[in-house]
Amino acid sequence: MYQLIKSHLDETKVETWENLKRLSYDARHQWITQNIKNILHSFEKSKPQDKKDWHSIGFLCINDTLYKEAEQIYDLMFKIMRSHHHDYGEAAYYRGIAKFLQGRHKEAHADFRVAQQYDLHAKKYDSPSASALHYMEKIIFPTKEIIIKNQKNLIHNLNKPRSLEYKIGANVLRTIHKWNSATPLYSHGPSQGGGYFFTLRGKRGAVKGIAIDPGYDFFNIFRDLGLGIADLDAIIITHDHDDHTESVEGILSLLAKHNDHNHERKSKVLDIFGSAGTLLKFHGLLSATDLLGNREINFKLLVPGNTVSEIEGESLEEKYGFSLKVLPAYHKERWTNQESAIGVIMETNIMNKDGNLLKIGITGDTRYTERMGRSYKDVQLLLLNIGSIEKEEGKLLSQHLGMCGCINLLKEARLGQPLLAILTEFGEEFDGKREVISKIIENWSHPMNGNHHKELKVIPADLNLEVRLTDLAIRETDTNVFFPYHMIEVEEGEVLKYRYNG
Repeated sequence: MYQLIKSHLDETKVETWENLKRLSYDARHQWITQNIKNILHSFEKSKPQDKKDWHSIGFLCINDTLYKEAEQIYDLMFKIMRSHHHDYGEAAYYRGIAKFLQGRHKEAHADFRVAQQYDLHAKKYDSPSASALHYMEKIIFPTKEIIIKNQKNLIHNLNKPRSLEYKIGANVLRTIHKWNSATPLYSHGPSQGGGYFFTLRGKRGAVKGIAIDPGYDFFNIFRDLGLGIADLDAIIITHDHDDHTESVEGILSLLAKHNDHNHERKSKVLDIFGSAGTLLKFHGLLSATDLLGNREINFKLLVPGNTVSEIEGESLEEKYGFSLKVLPAYHKERWTNQESAIGVIMETNIMNKDGNLLKIGITGDTRYTERMGRSYKDVQLLLLNIGSIEKEEGKLLSQHLGMCGCINLLKEARLGQPLLAILTEFGEEFDGKREVISKIIENWSHPMNGNHHKELKVIPADLNLEVRLTDLAIRETDTNVFFPYHMIEVEEGEVLKYRYNG
C-alpha cells in the first residue's frame, strides 16, 4: 500500500502532495525530510498567489511536528510573496508559529509583529497575528521573566553561606514537629509533621547540623529558622513511614541543585543513617552523584545491636561529636513488612554538670515491650514518641508506645533519677490535651512512695521547643532566656508556649 501511494507522489509536482495524507505518520515524515530540498525548489518555480499549495504541505509539517521543514517552507513563501508585493503577512505568521514551536520565542515574536504590521496596513483587523502578539507580550514573556527571576533566587538561596552557628548555635535541640502519622495529609492546621534537629560540635571544632526523621513540612520549618541546605550535614531516619521521611526526597533534590549551582564549585556530601526500610525506600537516590561524578550521599545502615562510630572511614566523634548505639524498635516498616524500625542512643562529647557525657535516647515509633526501657537507663535526655492513647481496655498499642507504654518505659529507664523526657509524635486527637497528657505521664512515672525527683520532667514538644544540650535548659517562649528544665511549665494553645515557673 505504501509503495502504491508513494508511486503517486512526486516532489516536483505540487498537485500530487495531497496523497501525503494517505501515508502513515512515519512514512510521511520520512518522505518530507528526504525531499524537502526538492519541495522548496518546486515552490521557487510556482506562482506566488497559490497560497493553498504552500499551506497544503506547510500545515502538514506543523501538524506532524516537522517544525524546521515548516519554517523553511514559510521562510521561502515570505521572501517570494514580499518580492512580488503579495500578502506576506500569512507567511510571517506561520513562520513565527514554526519558530515558536521550536522554543525560539523572541524570533517568533518578531515574525508575529511583521505579520501584524502587514495586516494593519492591509486593514485586516481580526488577523491571528494580534492574538499571537498578545499571548507573547502578556503571558509568555512575563512568565519567562518570573521563571528566570525564580531561578536566580533559587541559585542565590542555594549559595547562602552556612549560618548554623550564629542562627542556632552549637549543642542545641530544636523540635521541628507537631502531629504524627498520616494526619498531616488531611489536616488544615499549620506546620504539620516534621522531626528533630540537633546542632553538635565535633572534636574538630565545627558545628554540624543533624536532622532526625524529617517528615511533613520539615524543610519549610527549617527554612523559617533562617537555615538552608548548607546547614544540614546528616540525617538519621528511624523508619520508612512518610511522617518520618517525607522531606528526604526534597532535601536530596536541593542537595543536587546546590552541588550543580554552588559558586565555590565544591560538592556537598550528606551523611544518611537509616533503617532497613529506609535503605529500600531510597536506594535509587542514595547513589546520586554531582555533575563531575562525585558522590553526594554516604549511607550507613542502622542494625539493632550495632554501635556506629564511623562513616566512610571518618570518625563520627571527630566529625559530629557523637556515636550511635542502635536499638530495636517494634514498629513495622512498609518496605520490609517487618518490625525493622530502630531507636538510637546518641553518645555525645558534651560534658554535663555531673561530669558525665550526655547521652540522648530517641525511641522512634515503637510499641512497648517489657524491659525495653532498660536500654535507655543511661540517657539524660529522652525523646519519646507517644503516637496515640490506648483505645481498648487492657491492651497496649500495637505500633506505638501510647500513654501506658511511655510510663512503663520511663519507670524502667530512670526511676528516681534526673531525666528530661520530650514527648512528641502526638496524634491530632491530643489537640488541647498535650500538656495534661504529659503531666499524667510525668506524675505516674515517679516512684509511688511520693518521693518525686524534681528533675524528672516530661515536656510536650512543639515547634517552639529549644533545648540547650550542655545543661538541658529550655528557652522560655517570651523572653528567649534559657531556664533549667524543671522550672519550665507548658501553656496549652494552638502552639505550645514554654513559661518560667521558678
